[in-house]
Amino acid sequence: MKLAQVFQGEEHRAFTMPGGRAAALLVHGFPGTPAELRPLAESLHRAGWTVHGLLLPGHGAQIETLFEHSHADWLAAVRTALAEIQQVSHPVLLIGYSLGAALALQAAVVQPPTALALLAPFWRLGTTWQQWIGFLLKPIFRRMRPFQKADFTNPQVRHGLGNLLPGINLDDPEVQQTLRQLTIPTRIFEELYRVGQGAYQTAPQTVRPTLIVQGRQDEVVRPERTRQLIKRLPGPLRYQEIPSGHYMIHPDDPGWLYLEQAVLEFASTITA
Repeated sequence: MKLAQVFQGEEHRAFTMPGGRAAALLVHGFPGTPAELRPLAESLHRAGWTVHGLLLPGHGAQIETLFEHSHADWLAAVRTALAEIQQVSHPVLLIGYSLGAALALQAAVVQPPTALALLAPFWRLGTTWQQWIGFLLKPIFRRMRPFQKADFTNPQVRHGLGNLLPGINLDDPEVQQTLRQLTIPTRIFEELYRVGQGAYQTAPQTVRPTLIVQGRQDEVVRPERTRQLIKRLPGPLRYQEIPSGHYMIHPDDPGWLYLEQAVLEFASTITA
């Protein structure tokens, strides 16, 4: 079984939900797909918005080419989609989740949207170990197999992979074997670092109304990191911490209703 088969469903593809002249562009995280932001997209659509879900290069059904792409490819995709939407829609709300938030921040400097919403905004890996592991491994190993010895019955492993690869069936022996054989170039850590640093460095230039939603229990994008980031944003700024981990975008998450309400209320301020 190939990993790409996991993402063959329609829900993992780019989408457009036609609505009014106001439009939102949603940018997913790493290595996610538009599926993770569909619930939020549906909420905005019910509120009258036209909603676009972007698929970043090398994600979804293209997952086997993920490591052929760089941070520059991902950023170019966001800029292109944003420019196309701005030609036909107003106002335009740019929403990014996790890595998608870092890309949204950088795109907003070049092509400013009407407003910006950053959900669990990535700019730096959560722990010191996470920050340095890629740089330590790169000179020694070009590739690694992170799931080669994974225990797929372990609740923590299942939870982590469920967040990383939504919808994956970890009880399927073929899926398990595919994950065990998955080989990741260590340079991917460098690409993630570059995206994050780009967001941090360009943040002071983002002079747009901005909403940031952060989970208090997020171990991937930690609250203290996000508080550092907001000090660099010129605003006007809304910041809300909610009772959630990193996967706040799922309707089953304890923080989902808080997130949905925050985004809808913010969106209403730019269409008033």
